[in-house]
Amino acid sequence: MLSTARPENYNLHQRILFDAGLFIGALLKNDPRHTEARALVEQARLGNLPICTTASILGEVYGALTWEKAEPPHTSMEAAEAVRLLVESPSAIQIIEEGIEAILCALNLAAQHKLTARRIHDARHAGAALSSGIRKIYTYDIEDWQPFEQNGLEIAGPDSIMTYPGRKSIKKSDLF
Repeated sequence: MLSTARPENYNLHQRILFDAGLFIGALLKNDPRHTEARALVEQARLGNLPICTTASILGEVYGALTWEKAEPPHTSMEAAEAVRLLVESPSAIQIIEEGIEAILCALNLAAQHKLTARRIHDARHAGAALSSGIRKIYTYDIEDWQPFEQNGLEIAGPDSIMTYPGRKSIKKSDLF
């Protein structure tokens, strides 16, 4: 069952990091994740879910909205406004810091898990979460985040991807 406590009742360590796919799905009307992701993001914005994200994740969202194959495509102005509305007041979604501790943690994670090229982004997000004391990640890309479970992160995702081969089903109530 999803918690309905107000955001001021959560400290940062109780928050759950939303990955980019949730925001992208919520903002792209033709995305197959749209209905599901939109409802989750709106609940987060209203403060009914204890959600946080990073500036880097929001940068990924902006990039996805302005990508030439985005459906529907967004101009740079439209994308900037859409991302801004995700986190500007009165939104309850918090932005966690990505300072030196986060990047050093990310580099250690990348080396430990032998990540290369674009996978450094996953390590950067995981490093930001871990260095902020966040242990729960909510994502559509569960397999990308799986290596970080051994570092103390709990990975789950929306109902549409909750079960896949070799992994037990995780209930939303286990996270929220």
